[in-house]
Amino acid sequence: MPSWQPRTAAPPRPLSLSLITPSLLPGDSAPLDLPGLGRIGHFLAVSTDAPAWLSFYCSDSARQADAGRPISRDPSPGSGVLLDLATTTGALTITAPPGGTYFSSDQSEMNGPSLLRALVRNTGPSPAAIAVTVRVVVLAP
Repeated sequence: MPSWQPRTAAPPRPLSLSLITPSLLPGDSAPLDLPGLGRIGHFLAVSTDAPAWLSFYCSDSARQADAGRPISRDPSPGSGVLLDLATTTGALTITAPPGGTYFSSDQSEMNGPSLLRALVRNTGPSPAAIAVTVRVVVLAP
């Protein structure tokens, strides 16, 4: 008779991580590498302290390939863009859409710590160091 052991791991819990970009002129961008969020997870919410356009990626190469895309154009399917959103003065926190799953596909990270890759663009009228807070549920470390 086969035997099995029940899973004893605690259920995933929400986790928040905050990082700040260097000072960005209006229209400028900065890459962010968010550590400690695991290889797979679900976005719950993203917030900034200034208006910004944020894109999250499955790899560094996807981020580099997408860096020149204008805000008016949607990312191409299969481009590696996981979540693309913009905060405004009236809404600096955005609840992630259902199915907002992230993952890391960087082969260099398969045996080391994984990073969630992001690109933050200043869409405000003045220079700003933009604080980004990501709230997630980590599914795989």
